[in-house]
Amino acid sequence: METLLFELQGPVGVLTLNRPERLNAIDHTMLRELRQFFDDRHRDYSCRVIVVTGAGRGFCAGLDLKSEPAQWQPAVGPVQDIFTFQEDIADLMVKMRRCPQPIVAAVNGPATGGGLSIAIASDVRLCSHEALFACSYVNLGLSGCDVGSSYHLPKIVGAAGAADMIYSGRIVDAAEAKGIGLVSRIVPCEELLPSAIAMAVEWTRRSSPLGLRLSKEVLNETVTGISLENALKLENRNQVLASQTADAVEARRAWFEKRDPQWRDA
Repeated sequence: METLLFELQGPVGVLTLNRPERLNAIDHTMLRELRQFFDDRHRDYSCRVIVVTGAGRGFCAGLDLKSEPAQWQPAVGPVQDIFTFQEDIADLMVKMRRCPQPIVAAVNGPATGGGLSIAIASDVRLCSHEALFACSYVNLGLSGCDVGSSYHLPKIVGAAGAADMIYSGRIVDAAEAKGIGLVSRIVPCEELLPSAIAMAVEWTRRSSPLGLRLSKEVLNETVTGISLENALKLENRNQVLASQTADAVEARRAWFEKRDPQWRDA
């Protein structure tokens, strides 16, 4: 990949957005690679949790407005071209939510526009003291609701907090982000990635591979707003599925023997 780095550290995959000279802003190549990356995770059983971060001093500065304009969709007119690009960058958030691995965002610097959208499409966010967040679309004469911001942000910081960020496009620093629940934890920059990986490792230690995938599946559905009855149906199905695995037998044995389970994804 030209714009991404991916390293598997045991069961945890570390995805690094790698255009540090542009604060990891998204160009056409990065968008294509991100879409393919999350598609490829659907049958990747070696990677159980994904940690996403940015190279250099930024997480992701959104769409690269200074990159040379190029046609995204061949053989169509300009309106269809820009609309297809808009659909595909928005669909990246769907791919992130549909991939079976939980995602931890380690926000090491500015996360603005589409970069904010990547952070809030993740399951959990940790950040350094240098992190900055902005839903900056209104500053460009656009609607403040873009790339999933109107969907994910209110669910994380509440309707009023989302309205404040969306209507103003203002910058939210790390301390305020922690105060409004946008991030779970602030850690020194040098400790950020190790802390995110440690969180991911702890999830894989405590949860069976199938149990972790099924947990994300149900959370995705309930956040969308299904009824209690439908949520219970999903929970019931998943508990029965998970209970019949060899990992469930191993988990019970490990519980009584006071040790960590040895997961086999079986």
